[in-house]
Amino acid sequence: NNCLSHLAVCVFAVAQEPDHAHGCTHGSCYPATGDLLVGRENKLKASSTCGLHKREPYCIVSHLQDEKKCFQCDSRRPYDPVYNTISHRIENGITTFKPHRKKSWWQSENGKSDVYLQLDLEAEFHFTHLIMTFKTFRPAALLIERSADFGHTWQTYRYFAHDCASTFPGIAQGPLRNVDDVICESRYSDIEPSTEGEVIYRVLDPAIRIEDPYSPKIQNQLKITNLRVNFTKLHTLGDNLLDSRLEIKEKYYYAMYELVVRGNCFCYGHASECGPIAGIKDDIEGMVHGRCVCKHNTKGLNCEQCDDFHNDLPWRPAEGRNTNACKKCNCNGHSSQCHFDMAVYLATGNSSGGVCDNCLHNTMGRNCETCKPFYYKDPSRDIRDPAVCVACDCDPEGSQNGGICDGHDDPSLGMIAGQCRCKQHVEGPRCDKCKTGFYGLSADNPQGCQPCQCDPRGTVSGTPQCDPVSGDCFCKRLVTGRSCNQCLPEHWALSHDTNGCRSCECDIGGAADNQCSVETGQCRCHSHMTGRQCNQVESGYFFMALDYYLYEAELAKLGQGCTVEEREHQPGRPATWTGTGFALVPEGSGLEFSINNIPYSMEYDLMIRYELQMPRDWDEVRVTVVRPGPIPTSSPCGNTIPADDLLSTSLFVVLSQPVCLEKDVSYTLRLDFTRYADRNSIPSVTSTSVLVDSIVLIPRYSSLEMFIAGDPSSISRKQGYERYRCHDSAKSVPRPQISDVCARLITSMSAIINEGALACQCDHQGSISSECDPRGGQCRCRPNVIGRRCDQCAPGTYGYGPAGCKVCECNPDGSQMRFCDKQTGKCLCRPGAFGPRCDGCQPGHWGFPNCRQCQCNGQTEECHQKTGACLRCRGNTGGHNCERCADGYYGNPFLGSENQCRPCLCPEGPASGRHFAASCYQDNYSKQVVCNCNQGYTGARCEECAPGYYGNPSQPGGRCQPCRCNNNIDLSDPDACNKNTGECRMCLYNTEGPDCGVCRSGYYGDASRRNCRKCTCNFLGTEQRQCMERDNCLCQRATGQCQCLPNIMGLTCDHCAPNYWNLASGRGCEPCGCDPNNAYTSTCNEFTGQCQCREGFGGKTCQDCRENFWGDPMVLCRVCDCDPRGIETTQCHRLTGHCSCRQGVSGVRCDQCARGFSGNFPDCQPCHQCFGDWDRIVQNLAVRTKSLTDRAREIQTTGLTGAYERIFKGLEEKLSQARDIVKARNATADAVTSLMGLMEELRGRIGETTDTLNQLEGDLTAVQDNNYDTSNELSSLEREAKELNLTSQQLNHQLDILKSSNFLGAYDSIRASYEKSRDAELRANRSTTDMPSTVSQSEATRKKTERLIADKKDDFNRKNAANKRALQDLNAKAQNLDLTKINEKVCGAPGDALCEVSPCGGPGCRNEEGKRRCGGLNCNGAVSKADTALGRSIHAEKELNKAMAEVEELFQKVADAKAKAVEAKGKAQAALEKASDTKNKVERSNNDLRDLIKQIREFLMQEGADPDSIEVVANRVLELSIPASPQQIRHLADEIKDRVQSLSNVDAILEQTQDDVRKAELLLKEARNARCAVKNSAESASRALDDARKAQVAAEKAIQRAREDIGLTENQLAQIQSETSANEKDLNDAMNRLGDLGRQIDALKAKKVNNGLAASRAEETATMAQTKANEAKQILDGELKDKYNTVKDLVDMKAKSVQEAKKKAEHLRHEAKELLKDAQNKLQRLAELEKDYEQNQKTLEGKARQLDGLEDKMKDILNAINKQIQIYNTCQ
Repeated sequence: NNCLSHLAVCVFAVAQEPDHAHGCTHGSCYPATGDLLVGRENKLKASSTCGLHKREPYCIVSHLQDEKKCFQCDSRRPYDPVYNTISHRIENGITTFKPHRKKSWWQSENGKSDVYLQLDLEAEFHFTHLIMTFKTFRPAALLIERSADFGHTWQTYRYFAHDCASTFPGIAQGPLRNVDDVICESRYSDIEPSTEGEVIYRVLDPAIRIEDPYSPKIQNQLKITNLRVNFTKLHTLGDNLLDSRLEIKEKYYYAMYELVVRGNCFCYGHASECGPIAGIKDDIEGMVHGRCVCKHNTKGLNCEQCDDFHNDLPWRPAEGRNTNACKKCNCNGHSSQCHFDMAVYLATGNSSGGVCDNCLHNTMGRNCETCKPFYYKDPSRDIRDPAVCVACDCDPEGSQNGGICDGHDDPSLGMIAGQCRCKQHVEGPRCDKCKTGFYGLSADNPQGCQPCQCDPRGTVSGTPQCDPVSGDCFCKRLVTGRSCNQCLPEHWALSHDTNGCRSCECDIGGAADNQCSVETGQCRCHSHMTGRQCNQVESGYFFMALDYYLYEAELAKLGQGCTVEEREHQPGRPATWTGTGFALVPEGSGLEFSINNIPYSMEYDLMIRYELQMPRDWDEVRVTVVRPGPIPTSSPCGNTIPADDLLSTSLFVVLSQPVCLEKDVSYTLRLDFTRYADRNSIPSVTSTSVLVDSIVLIPRYSSLEMFIAGDPSSISRKQGYERYRCHDSAKSVPRPQISDVCARLITSMSAIINEGALACQCDHQGSISSECDPRGGQCRCRPNVIGRRCDQCAPGTYGYGPAGCKVCECNPDGSQMRFCDKQTGKCLCRPGAFGPRCDGCQPGHWGFPNCRQCQCNGQTEECHQKTGACLRCRGNTGGHNCERCADGYYGNPFLGSENQCRPCLCPEGPASGRHFAASCYQDNYSKQVVCNCNQGYTGARCEECAPGYYGNPSQPGGRCQPCRCNNNIDLSDPDACNKNTGECRMCLYNTEGPDCGVCRSGYYGDASRRNCRKCTCNFLGTEQRQCMERDNCLCQRATGQCQCLPNIMGLTCDHCAPNYWNLASGRGCEPCGCDPNNAYTSTCNEFTGQCQCREGFGGKTCQDCRENFWGDPMVLCRVCDCDPRGIETTQCHRLTGHCSCRQGVSGVRCDQCARGFSGNFPDCQPCHQCFGDWDRIVQNLAVRTKSLTDRAREIQTTGLTGAYERIFKGLEEKLSQARDIVKARNATADAVTSLMGLMEELRGRIGETTDTLNQLEGDLTAVQDNNYDTSNELSSLEREAKELNLTSQQLNHQLDILKSSNFLGAYDSIRASYEKSRDAELRANRSTTDMPSTVSQSEATRKKTERLIADKKDDFNRKNAANKRALQDLNAKAQNLDLTKINEKVCGAPGDALCEVSPCGGPGCRNEEGKRRCGGLNCNGAVSKADTALGRSIHAEKELNKAMAEVEELFQKVADAKAKAVEAKGKAQAALEKASDTKNKVERSNNDLRDLIKQIREFLMQEGADPDSIEVVANRVLELSIPASPQQIRHLADEIKDRVQSLSNVDAILEQTQDDVRKAELLLKEARNARCAVKNSAESASRALDDARKAQVAAEKAIQRAREDIGLTENQLAQIQSETSANEKDLNDAMNRLGDLGRQIDALKAKKVNNGLAASRAEETATMAQTKANEAKQILDGELKDKYNTVKDLVDMKAKSVQEAKKKAEHLRHEAKELLKDAQNKLQRLAELEKDYEQNQKTLEGKARQLDGLEDKMKDILNAINKQIQIYNTCQ
């Protein structure tokens, strides 16, 4: 058994351990498993051991024998198989495989149950299983515990007990489901066997399948640092319970032969073997050591850490085929320390977490991959190069962060290694200069430079550029100031104009100077001048014309013989003179003018205005200026001499010589007309004279400073004055139209001369207003008023006043002149003329101007002035010369008697007041006087009124008047009007009335115009009482308006008023009644009344459900449930749902035959004709029965007397009357008789009533009996009557529709209906005779329906009651609804506010136009939000369209840029390929050259190389063809010399190579000492060559340094090219600028060349050393030395040429790289633009979707609003 147990344990261990075949290199690995107790005796302890302190006895149970076997235990000394066999310490249980294995064991103290064994390990171990072999009974209970933290915490592995339930209550007894389940098992706790019983525990039970043995869960289950076995109960035979003696306890104890703890050292899969921990020997066989020999770059006692510098990945245990090895940190050779950072590891996507520590070589970063601040990565060096980081060359004042540059190249971020990051306002490769528009580079300024404070309006080109150091701006021509923000003096309006400012251009005369306001440009004006330039005058002021200083000749002092001649102005013609006229000056006389208003001291031109009276000019006219005294020399006219004041002229306009006059000095100017030229040539003329109008003083422009100052402005003014001949505008009296130039110049002259503007001073009586013409000052005069100030009457007018002047109107025939007195207006008449106008003859005369005496036959002395007709003839005469009798008289005026003219008696004389004749005459035959009656009179004496006239002329004061019949009678008819009253009797033209003044009834129009027309009233729309017949109606007589029925309008009442219909009803139009919520408008069809319903509503007024539905649309609409076979129309009754049945069909659904029809539905046939007869009888009986029922019900209610209550009441009234009569005191016999008669009548009626009551009681009984019988029939009759009534109503409704829509159609329909009715009657008759008939079928259907109704009645009632309750609940909820909040949310205002108060409206609110008002400005309701959302969506749509247009434009630009970039990429690719080919060729040449040099060096370094061989090699080298001509080589040598001369660092290179020179000198000495032997000399030469090679290495280092300088130069070139590419727009511009860059490159190449020459100098130094070494070799062979030097020179020259070619190739390659990088940047930019475009497209699509969503939301909101409106409208 023991062996089998061990075998099972071994098999389990092998099955659970990992596969070691692959070793640690291919996955996890684990050390071999062993007994952890071997070598750890001192780590194993027991809490109880027998005999530790003294010898103790113990006994054994030996097969229940009576004999007791007892022994001694003494464990104070270790066990020894010979000397101490009774020691039973715990170390005896460790397996040793020795012969005395069964003779030694561990044993506890007697009777002690709670004992534990504990193993303390020095490290973490894998624990696989435990085996305990007992000498005594196995423990009745034990548990195994472990610790993985060196005893700090403990966990239980397993419980073992004979009785688990009682020993370890609460611990599960299995089965085991998971490897880490803690259970209690009993199989190892039985009392049998009594010895060598085993307890085995496996950490991983083989019965449980383990998916991943490398998982952390399994590894943690195996890991221990401490193991403890607790024995808690001894197995006994029970006698210890009965007997407590000591010897009973001595046989019960724990004794164990062997304790095996299998495991291995715990290395997390990172080690396959373990070594001893420090302090533990390595010489114990079989001991499992605790220190792992770690693999996978791990370290630690248990390989629990990553090895140093292997922290790039987190430490993890190895798992299966995955080693999870620690990864070496990547520090790029700049650090040897690192640590793991979990945050970095997670940030890199679990790929790398190592962070380098203490980076060297100015590097930093997680992998030392970036340069420290103020350093940048050299692109030409590998990142592992110690010199990869180069110091930044940035100006600390102008660059950001104190001079930090870009640490590396990153095109995506725009980073270029070494590029300085300039401050915001700084630029330049080193950030050492200010940008354009900035100045004052300073480190204290966070932006580097200050912005130029340049006003863009005042700077050149409109840019804010300034001096980068001082900050001074570059101002425009007319701008000044440091910031160019000020205009130069005499300028204003700083703007973006070319010159920056505008000139003030102040008027030279109107302004005080040429200074103006900088902001407004307003000049400083003289008095009463205004305008910005002071070139305008204030209101009420003017500037003078050149002829303003004018002196009229008629007002001058006249000389001898001079007279004044006034001249009248001709209307419509301009005046050619001024004032009132002229002064007529004869020869030898003159005029004296007084001049005392000179405004300005200067020279004036004197102009004389005149009219010649003679054909030739005057020979001499003398002008003399008389001054008040001598002229002081200091005065302005000091240069005037007396001769200047004596002027003469024969040309008579402006005098050629000016006159100098001074201000405020009075002068007298005399004009003397001394002699006329050749007077004798005109013999008819006795005297000569001239008409002088006026003289004018014109300011001479050449005397004013504004014209003669000499500056360009004055010269320009003078030239303009002369060019436009401004002086000529003063010569003519009618003012010519002058140019704007002259107007401006004359304005300035006026302002200078008058020191400002002149006041208008218009006369308030003679002028219309106080304002005058600004040019010249002419006031606006009233009629016939003249003068500048409108202060005098014009010639030929008089009476100056507020109304102007009146025209004299002197008759030219009767007056001596056309002028009149200025005050009275009286004209000066000629002899014979008379009157104030001289336009008439004296009294008694006529025929002006040839006046003659009046010829009136002595009847009068007066006659008409013009015609000579006599006036006021005497003796009843008349006529032109009083030659006949006057009107109304007859006779002969020449007879001489007194009564020669007698009055006409018609009927009385002219003076009687009753004279109605125009004239009369005496008949020669009859001698009777015949009257010529006036119109309207007739008769022999005109004593009657003519037809058409009325009156009573026979009475005093009476006369005949026209009949007032409005011209509507026959004037020839004497009976047309009453001759006395004038009443019209026979009106014509459809008129009537006492004056025929109105149209007769049935006509309308204007009777006075004879246009009375017949009334045309619509018979259906007119009041019926206004129409006698259909075509004869009355209307308003004036307008023709018919009297319309209610709600009908129109002149002829032919259409309904708005919102009304049914004109054909003949009762007036009915209201449409359209539901305001359910109909679109309140109007309806005028003929049908049909409203325009919204969706979901129907019926005539839209209050019902839609078509083919019925019910309440606000609650529920149900579809019409009608049998299609029996309906007339598909629409059922909209309220009840009753179907509209066709003839012969009835029922709610029209699914049965109607009353009077028989047969099976739908084949319903009319009943026999007898049915109609019987039906009428039944109907009559039903009516009588109903009346009797009503009578009976009344009697039942009121009693028997109730029916006769009225009779009784009458009887009581009569009795009361009788009682009153009896009571009356004055009762008479008649009263008594009457009373008795009444009493008898009462008695008789009472008796009749009693009999009638008795009879009625019997009838009532019979009626009550019959009532019950007829009640059933009555119910059915009522039902059928209702159906018939409904059908009748529908037919009437349809008939009305037909009437109103089409009368002819209605007639046709009625005819068709009549035919149908006859046909139906026939069919109804047949239905009563034929069997089976429709009536019988209807009866059967009715009975069937009654049965169905009876069956379904209860169910219907129950559902109906439930529906009613539900409706009541809904009604209650609806009543409790608070709509104020809903209204506030919908419209934005509480619902309880009145419409007049609420600014946002609400339900029922309407605006002035009658439209519903809900929402509005500042209202936050849903309506307003919806409107706002709609506006925003429209705006957003516009913005989106605009954005789409911009995107399209951008896309086009992107496409163009992309095409150019593709072209540039192609060019760059071609350049790159060409550069690559060149590079490959150069590299191949370099490689070939290096191979050759290497072979030569190897050959020379060989010890066996003799001089002959060297010579052969040299000859072979010389035979090589050099790819260069001698001229090229010579040219290259010249270039090298030039470069050597320009080399600047020769001394430094010489110092560096000084050691090499000394070495060469030493070699030279040694070479000289080696002349003894050829072999020694050769060896010396060889050493010299070695030393020369060392010198060459030093030279190569110098070359390397030169290359570094070249690299710096190339970097500068790259910066220049990058700056150039950043500024160029396309590749063509870049090619154009290559020329400029070439010069910069040449300048920069100088340093490169110098560095190359430095290398050449170093090589020459090496050559010198080599030459000295070769002197030793010349001893052996001089030719060999020469050949060797030649080879060396050729090799060096070829190396140089190759090096130059390489440099050029590298330069070309660099340029190609730059071009490629630029193209890639542009392609990347294009890709970004494409992404942006796609993003914008997505954004646009998103916006479109948002718009769609908004539109849907708006629709939902509108629907919700409509629903709310419907709810509001249904609220009561």
